[in-house]
Amino acid sequence: MKLRSRYLLVAAALAAVAGCNTIKRARTAQKAVSSVTNDVPAAVSKPLPRVNLLGAKFVDLVEFAMTNRPSLEIARLAVSNATLSVIEATSDRELQMSLAGGYSQSTANNSHFSWHQRRGKGTADISFDILLLDFGRIDARERQAREDLVAAQRDLEESEFKVFEEVAETYFLLLRNDALLEVAHTNEHQYAEHLRQAEQLYEAGEAQKLDVLKARVDLSDAKLGTINASNEVLTAGAEFLRALGLQADRANRADVLRVAKDTFAASAKHELPITRFRAEECLMLARTNAPSLRALRARLRAASAEVDYAVADLMPKLSLSSAFSFADPAWNWSWGFSAIQTVLDGYRKRTAVDHAVVEMEAARLAVDEAEQTLSRDLAVAVATRDNARQSLETARVEVEQAKENLQTVIQQYKLGEASRVDFTDAAGSYASALGARVKAFYAGEIAEAALIRLTGTVPPREKTRKGNVDGKSKPGTYHEVTDETID
Repeated sequence: MKLRSRYLLVAAALAAVAGCNTIKRARTAQKAVSSVTNDVPAAVSKPLPRVNLLGAKFVDLVEFAMTNRPSLEIARLAVSNATLSVIEATSDRELQMSLAGGYSQSTANNSHFSWHQRRGKGTADISFDILLLDFGRIDARERQAREDLVAAQRDLEESEFKVFEEVAETYFLLLRNDALLEVAHTNEHQYAEHLRQAEQLYEAGEAQKLDVLKARVDLSDAKLGTINASNEVLTAGAEFLRALGLQADRANRADVLRVAKDTFAASAKHELPITRFRAEECLMLARTNAPSLRALRARLRAASAEVDYAVADLMPKLSLSSAFSFADPAWNWSWGFSAIQTVLDGYRKRTAVDHAVVEMEAARLAVDEAEQTLSRDLAVAVATRDNARQSLETARVEVEQAKENLQTVIQQYKLGEASRVDFTDAAGSYASALGARVKAFYAGEIAEAALIRLTGTVPPREKTRKGNVDGKSKPGTYHEVTDETID
């Protein structure tokens, strides 16, 4: 009896040792998330340190977001999970070993029943099983798992490109709104100066009361425009912090990006390379580089492997097993050979083959659909980029003309040769031209960011004078553009 108990203890100890490391990792992971599971988060009692990113370049802000956004960490965990699935898929190919132990008692009555006449029996054995032939089941599962891993890795890349685009878009929108706020301040200053002139002329008897009233209305409208532009800056700042993965208790706009001293000069500085390729060239580049398409192709290959598995599952399984028993009779060895073939299963296995074929066809069509959508998005992005460049060139000319016209009207108004309506129109045209130039420039930058994500190409990092990309450059490096402005 004692010998059998020892065997049971040894078997239990071996089983416990086999799983202790796994349990330890699981408990460590649980402790790491315990602060989030509470109704009162730990951040309330112990706030996280504030972040200071002042002076960081655009590329530095992108890299910060890459390490700080939870969405990317989720994508990385998906890659880890897919890696574990690859290990699981190949586990049936390895030798399987299991430990078993137990003890039971039963009554051994003959002619008279008695609770005291019991017999005990202990069991303790170790068994080995190995699969000899499965007609490709394991190979198909392994191919499927490996393709799922590739898809998860491409999804991670796509998530990184999306974060890049979000950071770029919110960054440029914030800079654009800073410049538009400066336009509003400029417009307000012009109307305030005009009101001062109108009041002086009215006091001198050279202007009508209506001129003063109209100037005051124009100044009120300009002030309202400044308030709206300021609100747009605050909204864009909040979106920019969200894109970086920062919460309000960790940073604000002043901790990340100061307002440029000269927003008009800042709104003429390229942060991204200037591309010149056409929509069809973009599509050719995206077909080989875009992570979204590569992920779908990997899923198509995984679906094809599922068809192989469903076909192999129609065949029998052949396995060999062996066992050693440490109980009565002690050190007993046994072995056996088994073959399993399902004969009647309600057409489940044959239906599984058809189901896998349908899923494979759907995966193929998903690739085609994604290419069509990508082609449309690339065409829109290229058109937006080209339109922004044309609008920028036109806006530059309009700014110069509107500025010259406003200066002329101001001088004519002082001489009494221009009316209040002339000044209102001239000041409004100048403000509109300034705003159009700012919007056109940043529309082009946002379109360039969209092209980077859609084509799946990382901008080169080495410094250049203009950062031109012809669509044929090799991806894999980042491009830091020199501080060269457009006038």
